[in-house]
Amino acid sequence: VHLGAMQEAVQYQMRLHKGDIQPGDVFLSNHPTAGGSHLPDLTVITPVFQAGINEPIFFVASRAHHADIGGPTPGSMPPFSTDISQEGLSVKSFRMINRGILLEDELVQLLTEAGTRTLTDNLSDLRAQIAANKKGALLIEELIQEYSLPIVQAYMGHIQCNAETAVREVLKKFAREFQERTGKSSTGAVDYMDDGTPIQLQVEIDNKTGDAIFDFTGTGMEVYSNTNAPRAVTLAAIIYCLRSMVGSDIPLNQGCLKPVS
Repeated sequence: VHLGAMQEAVQYQMRLHKGDIQPGDVFLSNHPTAGGSHLPDLTVITPVFQAGINEPIFFVASRAHHADIGGPTPGSMPPFSTDISQEGLSVKSFRMINRGILLEDELVQLLTEAGTRTLTDNLSDLRAQIAANKKGALLIEELIQEYSLPIVQAYMGHIQCNAETAVREVLKKFAREFQERTGKSSTGAVDYMDDGTPIQLQVEIDNKTGDAIFDFTGTGMEVYSNTNAPRAVTLAAIIYCLRSMVGSDIPLNQGCLKPVS
């Protein structure tokens, strides 16, 4: 759920700040509609630039579960919550570092207003995430210096293409075997939450192309508690299952979802 949802978090910031991302910027986000999971998982996103290119050439991101970010109960995951505000800090996008300057006063205000019980820890953990991103950016820059930007970007694409091919082959094999056994091209299941809310999924696979449709029609509406799954978490569940079905060792990446609608 954590890593599989991060692609949505990065893409949200890219769309929101398109044309307004500068070297030295770092963004903070944890809102479920912005690619987040539950609120204690804070995602720090850093653009990577190269001299002479105005737009970011890559993004690096880190997601960490913080011990507390506010709300009525320690841990910021009250089982009785019925509104997102009851789970503490909720941020769709906050430019935590603006052109190299950490906006610490604003960050402290956000966390304090949310009611965090571990402000010092939050700040230290966020600094660690910023440092982790910086390390990731430096490693990307080293790759570019050694192999050039076009080659690095090409291999990033190759990794995604390889993942897409691996998933398509698994889906085609499954579809052929399932059709031979049952005569059907689709399969599905339904399960129920503790309150009786259904989670229903129907999967239809083209056994020639490996394209798949994951249809959650019939799944219950949003429930009046803290057990709802946003789009990012749903995609993360799908990518986890698909990657687990692949026989080869492939890195987790967006290519796994290219065959899926």
